Amino acid sequence: MYTSYIGRRFLALWNARTGRDLSARQFFDEELHPVFFAHDKYLQWVPNSPFAQKVAQKDLVPGTTATIVQLEKLHRNVRDLAPDASFVIGFPAAGTTGTTSGQVSGVGPRVDLVDIYCSWIGGALGVGVSGGLTLLIDQDEVLWTLYEGWSKYRALLSQRDGLKGNQIDTWNGRWLTHTFDPDFNPRQPLARFDFDAALDTKDGSSALRTQAWVKVLFALASTYKQRITAYVYSLAQTNRTIGFVPLELGAVEDMHQLSQQLFQLSPDIRDWQKVTSLYETHLGFARACQLGSIGLAAIEPAKLQDYLPGNDKKINLKTDADCLQFDIYQLWILAMLNNQELYNAADQLAGALQQYSGTAKQGKMNLDRQVEKVFVKHRPAFIERLTEILEEARSAASDYTALFDEAVRQVMLMPVDNFPLFIILVRFRYIARQSGDVAPTATPQPSLFNA
Repeated sequence: MYTSYIGRRFLALWNARTGRDLSARQFFDEELHPVFFAHDKYLQWVPNSPFAQKVAQKDLVPGTTATIVQLEKLHRNVRDLAPDASFVIGFPAAGTTGTTSGQVSGVGPRVDLVDIYCSWIGGALGVGVSGGLTLLIDQDEVLWTLYEGWSKYRALLSQRDGLKGNQIDTWNGRWLTHTFDPDFNPRQPLARFDFDAALDTKDGSSALRTQAWVKVLFALASTYKQRITAYVYSLAQTNRTIGFVPLELGAVEDMHQLSQQLFQLSPDIRDWQKVTSLYETHLGFARACQLGSIGLAAIEPAKLQDYLPGNDKKINLKTDADCLQFDIYQLWILAMLNNQELYNAADQLAGALQQYSGTAKQGKMNLDRQVEKVFVKHRPAFIERLTEILEEARSAASDYTALFDEAVRQVMLMPVDNFPLFIILVRFRYIARQSGDVAPTATPQPSLFNA
């Protein structure tokens, strides 16, 4: 019951920062319940809990309210009943036949009352991401930031009549990426909140749109430069547990730093906010977790595989958005290769191929097609195609031999899995040169690569 652990962690953090000494129940009564449940619209929906049940008219005696009756019933359940999902966040449903009651022990766990109330605190600190999954992150600044966002979500619900409630996990994902933005202004916390991107609106009503998981990852990487661990789960009609997943934030931040040094690419690649706003991934979050950790490999850009050898999708660079997406692909490949020599070899080979294809102006219109044949899936075929070009070039072969030799040397030294990335990078650099979109400036700083 990791929600209880996170709840305990946050309660200790809250008491330390506020100088108070509230118990878990006191925190629930004084801090969480008034914000989450003492309103017409709740921040969180807990199925079958007292807050999800209509209060009977006979229970509304003079001097009481539905909110008070629901709260008192919760306290009675905590005191008198065996723990279940109706009043312990993250627990299985009562009985053994419900869709959220799998693997229930017949012995029955002993649960401290403190842990029950802490499960509500921890459950309110989940970060919802695209794919219907939620992350619990055991980091002080993350937990405190999410807590500060509770009141902002309550205010937003109060100000927007048509806004759906019960989306605390989704709000937490949005709030975390908003507040971890370098331009966030704590004095005007909602000043730059992008309501158009955050809300789906239809027929006068609206709901929060779940934040893309890669944007949460980028936000975390802006603050944490090392590996941190997230607990990944989903509490829905059927509970789902992914487990503890390492987030390799240092590698993600390295890609950010690399983008600031790639002067061969368009200036927009150094506008990191623009990059992250457009960034989409090939993998969904659940599939990415299956890689064992969330790092560079997990954030492979969407549709990049369309350009791999064998697919050879045509590259369109007609608009600024096309060019930036093209550069995002190159940025990720460079970060994955993590090798200055490989970048140099790819770029120089692309330059040699461009020079060779330029002779097509003299009537050899098949040269472009011959160059395209270089971009193949396997190393032997790649070397064979380069050899054919040297044979075709004849007297000019010496102009290309050294560069081709260096490319072959790098290809033979690299892991087999890296070859498709290398060859697609060569193709991208070749297309960039063909379009004239190559700046004659410095190469990436060697310190950003492990040669």
